[in-house]
Amino acid sequence: MPEIMKPTVCVVGAGIAGMAAAKELKDVDVNCDVYEMMPVIGGVFAHYGWKGGKLTSSSVFTWFSDFPLEERQKHLGWTEWLEYLNKYVDHNGIRDRFHFNCKATSIVKNPSGGWDVTVHQKNWSNGHWTHPENNVVEEKMITKHYDHLVMGSGLHHKPSVPTWQGADEFKAAGGTIIHSSEFRKAEDYVGKNVIVAGAGESGSDIAWLTSKQCKQMTISMRSPPGTLFPHNINGCTADIRDNRLIYSIPRPTWPCIVDGHKRFYNNIKHEDNPARQKAFMWAADQNYNNRNCITTINACKSFGVPKAVCFNGAATKPKICHFEGRDVYFTDGSVIKDQDAVIAATGFKVKIDALADKEIEKKYFHPRYLWKNMVSPDEKGLFLIGFCRPHQINLITCCEMQARTMAQVVSGNKSFPSDEEMKADIYKAVEHMAHSFERGYKGLVDFIPFNDGMAKFIGCDANFVKYFFTDFMMWVHMVFGPFQPSQYRLVGPGANPEQAREAIFKTPYYKWVGERLKRDMNMFWLLMYGGFCGALRVGGKHMRVQGQLRPIFEIFAMVYLATMVISGSYGYKHVSYTMAFLLAVLFKVGDVLCSTDMLDPCVKITSNMSNPTCDKGGKCAADA
Repeated sequence: MPEIMKPTVCVVGAGIAGMAAAKELKDVDVNCDVYEMMPVIGGVFAHYGWKGGKLTSSSVFTWFSDFPLEERQKHLGWTEWLEYLNKYVDHNGIRDRFHFNCKATSIVKNPSGGWDVTVHQKNWSNGHWTHPENNVVEEKMITKHYDHLVMGSGLHHKPSVPTWQGADEFKAAGGTIIHSSEFRKAEDYVGKNVIVAGAGESGSDIAWLTSKQCKQMTISMRSPPGTLFPHNINGCTADIRDNRLIYSIPRPTWPCIVDGHKRFYNNIKHEDNPARQKAFMWAADQNYNNRNCITTINACKSFGVPKAVCFNGAATKPKICHFEGRDVYFTDGSVIKDQDAVIAATGFKVKIDALADKEIEKKYFHPRYLWKNMVSPDEKGLFLIGFCRPHQINLITCCEMQARTMAQVVSGNKSFPSDEEMKADIYKAVEHMAHSFERGYKGLVDFIPFNDGMAKFIGCDANFVKYFFTDFMMWVHMVFGPFQPSQYRLVGPGANPEQAREAIFKTPYYKWVGERLKRDMNMFWLLMYGGFCGALRVGGKHMRVQGQLRPIFEIFAMVYLATMVISGSYGYKHVSYTMAFLLAVLFKVGDVLCSTDMLDPCVKITSNMSNPTCDKGGKCAADA
């Protein structure tokens, strides 16, 4: 019989997405070429990272699902993270797939199918401190044809800097303006007046590190930070408190989380350092006043802004309006004089410069309007991996699940749903995000339904009903412990159930048992409410339990109702009445949460941080 030709795949980018793609393609026996512009793997951490930087999510769950870290209570420094990534590449034997110093300069869709990719090989290093000093490269152009194209360059590839009015005048007067991707070390700003524009995780870290060195730090915020979390609480990484239970709650019950966050942060017995207590209370007010929590907006898992303000006297301002010489004016009409530097932590553009067909690029401009943030139903040979940002937990699991989905399709092990089904799935995801995360970035995804949806497609979704009855202790760890990526390796393609189970049983727990049990019990009852809504088909689709816990909590709800009826039938009316009363209270609370206009999750939050009054030349450049 003639040999079946295997598909060829081009992967652009050797960050988390590119590595996951190469590994998952190898697992399904498909070869690929990974082209990386820089001389090393690691993506943004090896190209833009600054000294002293750490991952914002901790090692409690920041690892590939089949390559777990042993130490689960640490925020890895970026050099430690790069060491882990290199071990992952070597462990999986995929280093020969990578071609460094290779920039994809032209990607053309071939009329006969597939893609013609032109690569420019030369020394493209930006001089980052993780790059080899003697990077001698032969310069040449290479063009190859591939059946499939995977863009793994992600959301952090093309820096975005506002066109502020007067910026050239500011620089001519001796000031400097750089993007956060150019920031290398805080010591460069000793004795200077510095503005950090942006309050995301990069802006937070840079503001904190630089506030310890500079003369005066000012943090300019277009809008308040996302949900603020410190790295550590009570000697534990803060995300150790994050579990599948809390991330599965019906999204309209978010006011409970907002209130719970504030009470937890204001409970100053957690911290004995007065400055840290002050930072916690500052963060509590920011989260509460702006209705920020894990089910309304993305997290800012960095306490850099609160610490810069409360430890080092940093000032906060709304967004920059314009410059006059070295003076900086803000949209509330205020001005600060004689500034030396502006660091724009203003994010990145979603753009694929090498793609020749701009009509195709338009289809991929907004990742949320793609199937699984990855594929256009009209263009199934082009996959985006890593063009997503989870509201919580970690990006690495999202990239890995996208890579597994892509590999199953490319290998022919799975077929895409029909175009109609793909479009329906996209509409469902868009509507869900608009309802719960209306203020979120366009690449934002809701971690649990996003990854559980791909797991279901792949066939690696764990059956929580089955494990409840057959492996109860593992069920407890998977539900009540911090999320473990190895949950997606228990069954299906690429499963390693023994390793996955071992990793799950190593789950660490938040050491303050009383607080943890109280919080988990509150979340359990919110899920029971969602279970009743689902079982009885009331309250609308958003009141359902999210993800793979939905079936088990709907069973719990039906058992509760059956027990209430049976106890009444057998004369135990006081039991039946008590259960009915508790059920009525639960539904009343839920009704209040979902109908109060003041707590409408889709309301646009406004504050003096985002309300322009300054009108230099009729327009604020930051609004452009």
